Amino acid sequence: MNKEKKDLILSSSSKNREYILAKIGIPFTVYKPSVSEVKLEKETPIQMSKRLSFEKGSEAKKKFKRKFIISADTIVYSRRKIINKTKDKTQAKLNLQALSGRRHRVYTGLTFFTDSGVYYQYVCKSIVKFKLLDDRDIEKYLRTNEWKDCAGSYSIQGFAESFVEMLSGSYSNVVGLPMHKVYSLLKTNNFI
Repeated sequence: MNKEKKDLILSSSSKNREYILAKIGIPFTVYKPSVSEVKLEKETPIQMSKRLSFEKGSEAKKKFKRKFIISADTIVYSRRKIINKTKDKTQAKLNLQALSGRRHRVYTGLTFFTDSGVYYQYVCKSIVKFKLLDDRDIEKYLRTNEWKDCAGSYSIQGFAESFVEMLSGSYSNVVGLPMHKVYSLLKTNNFI
């Protein structure tokens, strides 16, 4: 195994991604990219998650040319609609009402740049089903403020986990970074 020190950058503004990556136990530095997360015309959720993760990684790569970069973007998709992040409580309530009693898909686009600039891209998919939520459930959740800046207006690792009736796929993918895929990439590139 290659024991030389390698520099890893997480290009993300998400505290959840920092938390997941820290679990692997290797040092990394966080870079907070500034990327517009607006959907392009006719773009699918898979295409959007790949594009945004690539843009976040590319921005970091310009600044840290000889380092390894991990970037990701998570999209919640239900009833042929992307459920965006929001800071608006009224919109968050509408989003949670739309997810109530239904299945939705969570896609995380993952981009990994090597120190030489070669990159790999993956999209991981999980399916989540929420129980039927009444107004009290939603109001109680909105008071936690966990929904702010979260895809789908919820954070599964918080109180919203009590809404989850079924989950198929990777839990960490729903949090925002598919740990199984990140671990595999880091192992392949001799970080682990």
